[in-house]
Amino acid sequence: MQSVRRSVPFALAIFFLVFSAYRFMADLSAGEWRNSSDEMVTKWEDHVQALREALPSGITQISYMDDSTVNGDSASFDVNEFQLMQYSVAPVTLDNRLEHEWIIGNFGRDAVFETWLTDRIGAHEVQSFGFGLYLIHDLEN
Repeated sequence: MQSVRRSVPFALAIFFLVFSAYRFMADLSAGEWRNSSDEMVTKWEDHVQALREALPSGITQISYMDDSTVNGDSASFDVNEFQLMQYSVAPVTLDNRLEHEWIIGNFGRDAVFETWLTDRIGAHEVQSFGFGLYLIHDLEN
């Protein structure tokens, strides 16, 4: 019994050392330990750069819409993408109401929003930037 009591701490120490080495190797191979250029915000910035450059100079506010706007389902509004977009177009302020001349459209898939836009705002022009990003000009506003 005495030998079992003495060996338990050593067995636990070996177990934790092996487990720690395993976790270290798993994290190392996954690249989670480094802040690479593949992080989400950097990827987002790369996607949004052309859209940001296409924004007219002098505007301070722009409308924002996504799939939830077209579907009428406010529960599916993606707050994280809204915040990333706000970060990307700063100092321009995003507004999720469609009251401005310029609108950023951010759709997760090929959304059918052209008909919806025509019914909702009337005459408009759409410029696509890939990745579901659009710059929409409300010609009647």
